[in-house]
Amino acid sequence: MKLFDYLDRYLIDNDYKITICNKEIHIVNYQEIEDFSSNRVVVRYKGGVTVLLGNNLVVSKMQDEELLITGELRSIEYN
Repeated sequence: MKLFDYLDRYLIDNDYKITICNKEIHIVNYQEIEDFSSNRVVVRYKGGVTVLLGNNLVVSKMQDEELLITGELRSIEYN
């Protein structure tokens, strides 16, 4: 692999990631939200589907490929 390819992968991160801090769930590089309610959020990404289960789940911020959900998270399922 060329040096440019390494640099490009380092600067432009296209990996699907979930970060959980306190009562916030930060998701980057997702494709779409398939289903949303205050108890369940289904997010599709390139490799499959993530199901977030909890209480009082609210989409606080939504941008092109970035999502911030607040609420009480009980479990995460990957399919």
